[in-house]
Amino acid sequence: MASLFEKARIAALSAAHSLLDKVVDLNSIGAVKQYVRDLENALEDLEDATAIATGHVRTLEREDEQINYQIKELNQNIDFILSDNKPDNDYLATPLEARLIGLEQRASTKAQEIEAGQKTARALSEAASTLRTRYHNMVQQVQRLEAMDMATKAKENAAKAIKEAGKIATTGSNVSIDAVADRIQRRADVADARFERALGEMNDEVKKDVVIAQAQARLEQRKARLTAGSDTQAA
Repeated sequence: MASLFEKARIAALSAAHSLLDKVVDLNSIGAVKQYVRDLENALEDLEDATAIATGHVRTLEREDEQINYQIKELNQNIDFILSDNKPDNDYLATPLEARLIGLEQRASTKAQEIEAGQKTARALSEAASTLRTRYHNMVQQVQRLEAMDMATKAKENAAKAIKEAGKIATTGSNVSIDAVADRIQRRADVADARFERALGEMNDEVKKDVVIAQAQARLEQRKARLTAGSDTQAA
């Protein structure tokens, strides 16, 4: 059992130290995020190993308490047998003493196991604490890098927009408003001239129609006079 926990301790601590010593490429957010994920996985494994080691120590301590209770009980029984003023039954203490020797050896071994287990649990706990601190720091670093990246992209987009606006503004500066106004005025002058000519032509036509109407009226009057003159001569 101790060998199993020792292997677990070595594996967990090795992974933790490997990540702590790893050089992180801070120029790549993707690499930092992957490193944070590795830290998180290693931290979970380390915390599990710490919990197992702590539980193992508690089991050893409980077993040690049981052994010590048995040792105390055996000592009391042996003392009772040897102090009952009955030498004939002192032989009963021999197997009890032999069992006591075995329990004392187990207690000594158990104490060593407890000490080793406590060291293992303590080492794992310290490593987990260090790794946890590194993990939280790296999470904050990722958040900072993402914020910086977003701000940088926003600046890049703003710079691009300003550049495009500058191109448009530069193009507009080459346009002469006065020249455009002159061209429009020339078109207006031409339009005015065409309008006046068309209006004059229409007025000429109207005047012709009036003259014709007047001529026709005079001709009718002339006919009437001629007709009246002819009737007078005939009478």
